[in-house]
Amino acid sequence: MPPGSFNNNQREAQRFALNLSIEISLGPQITLKGQLKDLSFKSAFIKIKHSIYLQINDELDFTIYCSATNAKEVVQGSARVSRIAVGEGIAIYFMKMDDGSISRLKKLLNIRA
Repeated sequence: MPPGSFNNNQREAQRFALNLSIEISLGPQITLKGQLKDLSFKSAFIKIKHSIYLQINDELDFTIYCSATNAKEVVQGSARVSRIAVGEGIAIYFMKMDDGSISRLKKLLNIRA
């Protein structure tokens, strides 16, 4: 698998409950803010109030803010909507991230490289 790519089977990785801010963008005009409910190396569930703009299989860009005090501590990349829980949020699985984001995600999840 090429660097920065992810296997689409998101259920293989252990999930961790984390309360971090996340932004998702669908193109240049729609940006939504939410909170992570849980996170794994391959996917995330995002608590979000309004998912009206989203459908299953929509591709989006995401930015997870790892630190409230350091704006450079982010995990970012592209993902696909895998599930919509009306009134709760959405599940996404990661499709692509740069090496720095992969490294920060591993650090967040305490995964040994």
